[in-house]
Formats: sequence, C-alpha cells, structure tokens
Amino acid sequence: MSMDYASNAGRDLERLVRRELTEAGFTVEPSLLSADGGLGVWHDPTRGVIVTWGTSADNLVKYATVRSAVRLALRAVLVRAGHQVREDRNGMELVITA
Repeated sequence: MSMDYASNAGRDLERLVRRELTEAGFTVEPSLLSADGGLGVWHDPTRGVIVTWGTSADNLVKYATVRSAVRLALRAVLVRAGHQVREDRNGMELVITA
C-alpha cells in the first residue's frame, strides 16, 4: 500500500468518524485540540484516528465517572458503526483503526 493511499484512507476515516460522532450528538471541534467538553478528532498516520474528550486537568479526577461514561458512549457509537476501537494513554484517547 502506498503512503498516499494510506494517508487518504486515514483522512477519509477521520471524516467518517467526525460525521458519525456529530450525528450522535457530540460536539466535534474543528481543530486537533478539544475544547472543554468537546471532542478532538484527528488522523495520526502511525496509529489511526484519535478521539479525545476535552476537559481541564482539574476535572480529570473530579469528574472521572462522567469521563468514563463519555468514553463508553463514544466506544458504543463507534463500535456500532463497525469501527475497530482501542483505548490508549490510560483511557484518555480512543484509537480507531478501521
């Protein structure tokens, strides 16, 4: 597989993931970084499409239960859509590879 094909496939997967999450009611930020409460979605050529949920460092511990619920909801939407999803960075990122 050529690098151009892999890159295009990654961008297509990113667009698909963005659309699916938006249609499910999530706020998907237009940039790489997620704002507080929004989702950051981007293609990492070495790992796949990355999804993160933005929250301040102070709220990571305070709202751990909410963060877990959001992560489970994100997984459910993506798996139901037929994607392969794994967690990375101690559950702080979801990685979609297909």
